[in-house]
Parts: sequence; C-alpha cells; structure tokens
Amino acid sequence: MEWTSRLRDPKFWLLGLLAAIAAIHLTLVDRIYNEDLFATSALFWLAAGTLIWEKRKDVEFESHLPGVIGGGVLLSLVLLRSLTLPDSKLFLCLLPVLGLLGLALLTAGVKGLRKYRHELSIVAVLALYPFVERLLRSLPLSMWTAKAANTLFWYTGTNSQRTGVFLTIPGGRTVEVYEACSGAQSILQMVFVSALFLLMFSLKPVQRVITIPVAIFLGFFTNAIRVCIMTILVNTDSFEFWHTGHGSLIFSVISVALFGLFAWFAFLREPKQPPMVGDNQ
Repeated sequence: MEWTSRLRDPKFWLLGLLAAIAAIHLTLVDRIYNEDLFATSALFWLAAGTLIWEKRKDVEFESHLPGVIGGGVLLSLVLLRSLTLPDSKLFLCLLPVLGLLGLALLTAGVKGLRKYRHELSIVAVLALYPFVERLLRSLPLSMWTAKAANTLFWYTGTNSQRTGVFLTIPGGRTVEVYEACSGAQSILQMVFVSALFLLMFSLKPVQRVITIPVAIFLGFFTNAIRVCIMTILVNTDSFEFWHTGHGSLIFSVISVALFGLFAWFAFLREPKQPPMVGDNQ
C-alpha cells in the first residue's frame, strides 16, 4: 500500500524523471570515454539533485498549459536526441540544463522557474564546459608546464634542461610535454569544481575573487609534479601508469583534495571565539 500511494504522488515521478535524465546523461558521457567530463557531470548532478531532494516536501505543482507544453517539448527533444547516441560534447553539456529546465516548467510553470534558479544555475555552468576547454587548449600550457617542471627540478637540485616543451634530466631521460600532459584537463576540472563551490556556498566578495585562481594554480601545480615524476620514470615500466593509467587520476584526486583543504581552512572553518573576560577566573 505504501508503494501504491507513492506511485500516485507526482513528487515521486518528478524525482524519478530527474534520476532518469541524470542516468541517461552520464551513460552518454561514459560512451565517449571522457573520464574528466564524467566525473565533473556526476558532481554537478549530485549537487543539483541534493538541492531538489532537500526541497521535495515543499514542491507544489503549479504549472499551467504553457509550462506543460514547453516542458514536454524540451524533455521530448532531449529523449529523442539521446536515442541517436550523440557524441557531441556541446549537446552532452547542454543536456542537463535542458532536462532540468523541462522538469521545472512541468512542475512550476514559467512564473515558477525562480524556485529552481539555484539548481538551474548549477547545470547551466556545466554547459560552459566545452567553451572553457577550448579556451584552455588555445593557451601555451605545454610550454608553461615544461617551465614549471624545470623549475621544480631546479629547486630539488636536479640538473635538468629544457628545450621548448622537451625536458631532459641526467641519464638521457627526455620527455615531451605535449597537449595531453599540459594540464588542461586538470585545470578544467578544477575550474568547474571551484565554480560549483561558489554556487553552493555563500562567500565574501574577496573570497569569491580568489577561489577560482587558487583552484587553477592547484590543478597546474599538481600536473607539473606529475610531469616531473614521468620524466624520472620515462624508461621504466611505471611510466605508463603515471602517463595514461590510474596514476594520472591520482593527481586529479590530489588537486580536488588540496582545494577542499584550502576551502575548509580559508573559508568554511569557524574561527575559535576568544574567551570572555572572567572565563578563567
């Protein structure tokens, strides 16, 4: 009887549709073998889904005919386009905002979209993913990463040489810092992690200004360390692990963890209150 009553509850179908759209989107992203986009998309869906789950008891269906038609058209377009198994990164990044916008129109109508402005803003940021990626790839990140890795070698006392994007250390070990090792994907991931952080937490203006630059630096710096490790291990069996294996993902986790520590100690941790006069008496 409990499940029967839930099936008659429109909120149950709303959350079910949301979960279905998220599952379709993540499945399509997984098909193009883009682990960074998959991880970022899953994180954004988790954030938006959490906010909707928290307000599930306050959801009221107030949509009228224009909202029902608009929402139905958007959801139909998303589902029909998904049937063709698209591999366009632009469409895959637009799919969440189109799907969530369709659900919001079905639920609250055009006038009630403001109730979902927070969730819509989160998935709308994800739609910028391909544009930010293109911008990063237009920058000479390979050269900058090679310079940073060379500087790190110098600080550790290693006699390294840099020629353009080529790094050489004693023993004839040389690596080329090409686009895949430039740190573009690491920086891209950190840009969107920090953007999501800004959307989820209320910060002071100064804190907002430094959040994304700090995240970019962490993504770039940890990737430069990875390049140093690969240069040292270039002629060993461990090279591929750090180059294309799970070792490359470890540094993505390290970047996010370092940013989490920074955000906690710099922004979120509540400072200890000084003792009141007379407390020690």
